[in-house]
Amino acid sequence: MRVACRKRPVSVDTIRQSVDLIERDLFQEFEDEVPTREIGNLVMRELKGVDTVAYVRFASVYQEFESVEDFAEVVSRVQKDEAEAPFKALQEALL
Repeated sequence: MRVACRKRPVSVDTIRQSVDLIERDLFQEFEDEVPTREIGNLVMRELKGVDTVAYVRFASVYQEFESVEDFAEVVSRVQKDEAEAPFKALQEALL
């Protein structure tokens, strides 16, 4: 997470808080071994909420991007999610 957030406006405290949330979720869901896939997915979830550039950076390594199209697909999804975010918040407020 630190590498993905390097040179981004993300504080060390924000990274620590994200790691704490990830650890809490893992301890609640698993008793012994934790699949690395689960850790990676939770890191991606947290980074997406913290900094989308860091999210794309992490995703490119974690998901082993092999082409520019792989990057473009993730960036497109992030842009779509960001455009829909105000509507999701409104929808949740109404429910």
